[in-house]
Amino acid sequence: MYQQATQYPNQKYKTQLCRHFTSNGVCALGLRCQFAHGPQELRANSLQTGYVEQVIPANNYNKVQGINPMVVNYKTQLCKHFNPQTGQCKNGPTCTFAHGESELNTIPYLQSQYQQMQQQMKQMNQQQLQADLTQQILVMILTNMEHIFPGQQQILYLLKQGQDKAKQGDTQGASDIIKQIIHDQERSKEEKQQYQQIYNNAQRHYDQKLKEIQSQQQQQLY
Repeated sequence: MYQQATQYPNQKYKTQLCRHFTSNGVCALGLRCQFAHGPQELRANSLQTGYVEQVIPANNYNKVQGINPMVVNYKTQLCKHFNPQTGQCKNGPTCTFAHGESELNTIPYLQSQYQQMQQQMKQMNQQQLQADLTQQILVMILTNMEHIFPGQQQILYLLKQGQDKAKQGDTQGASDIIKQIIHDQERSKEEKQQYQQIYNNAQRHYDQKLKEIQSQQQQQLY
């Protein structure tokens, strides 16, 4: 009896450690990587073991392997550096482009789904950032308003309540307290002017901080 031959994409498959996985503990190619992700995946070279290995056609190999969502464009475009005459590519087996039409992936919906997921996450992050900034701005306004009403214990008590509501995420409750105080008929023109200055400064701070965060997010994407 003879031992059934194991099928691999090529003779050097998983005979060397992946330098990306070794350095970073992760590899963007995932299951498609030709190199071993750890010693447990290393196998002896077929020339040393004496086993006869059958090469799986490239088109079948692509259909069997799963797609790593971190590389949504994997094998969806033809490689510009692949020489069909020599069968060589300067990027070697780690190339993420298709070496011939037979390697092209035919599931473009994955890319659109991944992009949609990224957009949704970006919107969620943006909404959360705005909510956090709104809390900070309300606390800032309510704290600075204490200087408008020194010694007025009832108003100072309301301002403390408003700060607590803002810190707990109840921005509507905090805003209502501000309106209650400022719209009171007893408010003088000077008090309203002081509040307007505090509000304008807080609004400028909000706009500046939001731009800084958005700029940082853009830099991280690139």
